[in-house]
Amino acid sequence: METVKEIMTPEQVADYLQLNKDTVYRYIREGKLVASKLGRNYRIPRANVDLFLLATSTSQIAREALFSRLENVAERNKGIPFEEVGRDVAEAIAEIRLGDS
Repeated sequence: METVKEIMTPEQVADYLQLNKDTVYRYIREGKLVASKLGRNYRIPRANVDLFLLATSTSQIAREALFSRLENVAERNKGIPFEEVGRDVAEAIAEIRLGDS
């Protein structure tokens, strides 16, 4: 497997998650995995894949920590540019990962 990129195609996400690419496309269509559509192609930030993994975690503690942290991020970031919110969410993911290790 190649180095994981910050922005991935559905095929790269499928490889990263060890899923069929059709499953990734289905998750995108169902709104389970957030992606951007550029022309006819989807692009998925790795942070979205990480959030998807945390949100679907079988660990109740991980899910509760994620949603609690995201509520705090949303409250603190009202009226803040999206890029700054993205950095805040990335920090939240990093903190949750450290807590699970």
